[in-house]
Amino acid sequence: MINVIKDSIKALIVATLLTIIYTLVVTMIGQAFFNKQANGSILTIHNRSIGSKLIAQPFTEKKYLWGRNMIIDTNLFKTSKGQTILYASASNLSQTSTQLIRQVRNRAAIIKKLNPGENNVPIDLVTTSGSGLDPEISPQAAFYQAKRIARARDISIKKVNKIIKNNIVEKTYGIFGENRVNVLEVNIALDRISK
Repeated sequence: MINVIKDSIKALIVATLLTIIYTLVVTMIGQAFFNKQANGSILTIHNRSIGSKLIAQPFTEKKYLWGRNMIIDTNLFKTSKGQTILYASASNLSQTSTQLIRQVRNRAAIIKKLNPGENNVPIDLVTTSGSGLDPEISPQAAFYQAKRIARARDISIKKVNKIIKNNIVEKTYGIFGENRVNVLEVNIALDRISK
């Protein structure tokens, strides 16, 4: 019995030490070699945090590129001071759900109305992602919105398309994933030329 207790204590000590050592080593590697990513890939302008490159931001003004649809809950979380914390999630609706089909049709109608002259609405503008937090959209979805953005900012569509094109990220290693555009980075670039 005493041997079992001794072995249990030894195992607990080893597990605790390994947990602490592992955490410290991974944190040091992250801070040394992947500092920006380890700290959330926060984008700043004039020493002011604008947002994370890794998490979607809810843009709704016509002058901005819009990302994927987000389901945002403003009631779930509040700080100790009563400030609302945005909480986004996926819809969890099945692809055959009549509710989802109705939502997609409604969103498509709204997007078409706000982007006159454009036809087929890209799917990523009317559906949520698996996490509800994807910061990127397809280049097709970005170019689809170019006319609206150019009109709202009173700049040429050519300038908007150039900014979008300059922010296209190719497939990882040329084979993984899809080409994509980071919505926040495009909007920051749009704000720079509009000033």
